[in-house]
Amino acid sequence: MSNLQIGLILIGALFVVGIFIFNWWQQRSHRRKTESLFESKHEDVLLGDFKPDSMLDDRVEHQLVDIGEEIIQEEPALTEEIADEIEFKPLESPAHFVDAEIDYISEIQTKNLIGAEEIADIFRRKFDFGKAVSVYGLNVDSGCWEEPHAKPKYMNFKVALQLVDRSGVITLAKLSEFRDLVVAMAANLQASEHCPEIGEAHARAIQLDKFCAEVDRLIGINVMSRGEETFAGTKIRGLAEASGFRLESDGTFKYFDEHGVHLFSLCNHEPAVFLPDGIRHLSTHGITFLLDVPRVAQGKQAFDQMIALAKSFSSTLGGVIVDDKRLMLNDAGFDKIRKLLQEIKAKMEGRQIAPGGERALRLFS
Repeated sequence: MSNLQIGLILIGALFVVGIFIFNWWQQRSHRRKTESLFESKHEDVLLGDFKPDSMLDDRVEHQLVDIGEEIIQEEPALTEEIADEIEFKPLESPAHFVDAEIDYISEIQTKNLIGAEEIADIFRRKFDFGKAVSVYGLNVDSGCWEEPHAKPKYMNFKVALQLVDRSGVITLAKLSEFRDLVVAMAANLQASEHCPEIGEAHARAIQLDKFCAEVDRLIGINVMSRGEETFAGTKIRGLAEASGFRLESDGTFKYFDEHGVHLFSLCNHEPAVFLPDGIRHLSTHGITFLLDVPRVAQGKQAFDQMIALAKSFSSTLGGVIVDDKRLMLNDAGFDKIRKLLQEIKAKMEGRQIAPGGERALRLFS
């Protein structure tokens, strides 16, 4: 055996002995601290007044668990009570929560309090399904549903995928993928989950999408120039801003009511959009007023206001008011549109989807 091999064996042996000594020292130190802790508590109990066994047990339990476990054990009644209520508890604010008709709603019930970071998978994949995903947790401290964030702890979650929007209905494949994600997430948390049957949810979504297609109307009123004349962009902007329109980043002017609710828009009838830097050099043969019917609460009143502004613009610019087929619009034509607006409103309200309401804004987005 060479000197090198002998040296390596000795170094290895010394290393093993060192680990043994270090472990022995740690165990001895820990034993002393533990004995000291129990000595002081026993003295308090023996010298003080008598307390029932249940109280003594509670105090000993709190001394032996770590901080995280102690928090859970100190308020088991609260968390269990909330967990019992959640499954059937009505939503406190349906307009800002999830909707049983519009969303596929899955539920996760955990055994322990968890933080938002433990359901991070759903946030990472939030944009993978082509529809809006919303997540709400029940904050055990406040007893309120909220979008999960860092510090609070939660016991139950509702994870929802919107089934229908303006791009159409969710595909069955995407719905299945979402369901599988929720199931896998619950399994990782050792939690129970409830996911509705996806076939039924998809069939319901198809019917809702058909209804939305029936009432999804965009009413356009055009102010066109006469002959080969054009309207100057600077003049259009001056009229628009004087009338209360606001130029937005998408290149359209938008008109809002006193509460900041968007009522209708003004855009270029030609492909070029109104941009702050380019509008001074822009000229066009026409402009278009647009009313997005399902997204406006008082459609008839908004339409009347839009017509009044269209007439004002037409008079100032020297244009004519026509429909999309370039046919002149008169009061009889406007009355037909008002009747259509009333019919759409009645249809939507019959489905509890009020025009301009929270549900309509979600479906027609």
